[in-house]
Amino acid sequence: MTITRTTSAAPDADETGGRGLRRAGERLLQGLGLIGPRHAWHTLPGDQLDALALPIGDDGVVAGVDAEGRPAVLGINRPTPYDVVLIGGLWTAQVLALRTAATGARVAVETGRPQSWMQMVHAMGGGQNGLAVYEVGRVPPQGASAGTPVLVVRDCGMRPPRGRVVAGPWQSVVTLLPYLSPVAPRLLRQARLTGIQRVSPDEAAELGRTMGLSRTEVESLPGLPDGVTLWCTDRDRQYVLTQPTDAEIGLLGNPRRMD
Repeated sequence: MTITRTTSAAPDADETGGRGLRRAGERLLQGLGLIGPRHAWHTLPGDQLDALALPIGDDGVVAGVDAEGRPAVLGINRPTPYDVVLIGGLWTAQVLALRTAATGARVAVETGRPQSWMQMVHAMGGGQNGLAVYEVGRVPPQGASAGTPVLVVRDCGMRPPRGRVVAGPWQSVVTLLPYLSPVAPRLLRQARLTGIQRVSPDEAAELGRTMGLSRTEVESLPGLPDGVTLWCTDRDRQYVLTQPTDAEIGLLGNPRRMD
């Protein structure tokens, strides 16, 4: 059946308004542009509101999951200076660098082994998209700000020299130590966050004395699996398992303590 309609003049305002209402009604019937609950399945009983809670206690970089399987988040981008020491493997430091860059921060890597970081640089666009690598002692001022926070990763071996670029507002520094060394006590004293991966029993005992770890924590350190880090602040301790994504495995491989 064909219906024809003729008009001799432009529609008046009432007709235009009616068409608009009809179009709005059609959108509502199609599930577009809903204004508040319209059906029973759009509502939630009060006793189920807790199901909507996100299991994240802070904003920042997801370092992994805790013992209960909840996301463990490191607040890397801060308006105040933030020093982090990681006694562990390059793999974990690189995952943290990747995830920090994914938040929109710029990452500057100071390293004596630039070849170990080149794959990441190429994967991220040749240093133009958030990650740049510099020789030891050659990191230029980064110009960090609230709009462009910066993470400096110092991968300078057992005895990293004092850095030219230090922690400041919106610029955090992560110093990677493969093992304890004579400079470790100084770095640990100034760090606001310390991550410890698998170490020898002697190193664990020394860290226990330096950081006031419990006997249980000290005894756990020599047996930590790959990918597990004990993150410590002055008051808190938390074991975190870093679970890589498929993309991270493709780029960096599986979790490992040794490189």
